[in-house]
Amino acid sequence: MKKNRKRSKKMSVMASRSMHVGGVLMMFFVMVIVNLLASSSCNQLMKSIGEKERQLTKLENDRARESARWDAMKTSENLDRALLKFGLSMKYPRADQIVRMDSHGRPKPGQLSVARASRRSSNAVNTAQVNRARKVR
Repeated sequence: MKKNRKRSKKMSVMASRSMHVGGVLMMFFVMVIVNLLASSSCNQLMKSIGEKERQLTKLENDRARESARWDAMKTSENLDRALLKFGLSMKYPRADQIVRMDSHGRPKPGQLSVARASRRSSNAVNTAQVNRARKVR
């Protein structure tokens, strides 16, 4: 019996040492697997970011190209050419035809066109009142 007892002590010490070594090895393998998963995830994110950056660059180039095209279309020669193409006889507005508005949608005060428009509207109101008075009689 004594022999069996010694063996069991020896086995228990060996088993505890192997458990420590096994635990360390298991932790090492877990760390390697976690590192591989993180590396794979980072590579996928890098590819996605690269693709998005290429799309952004393409869209910025398209925007710059369209902006240049729009600026070219807005030149007075091209506007006149487009108006003639569609058979429109338009000219730039005179100073008294331009109305500048504020941020609330009301005309800014002190403009020549606003003064003329208010005079015309008051004349129209007076004319309408006179016409109504004539019809009533």
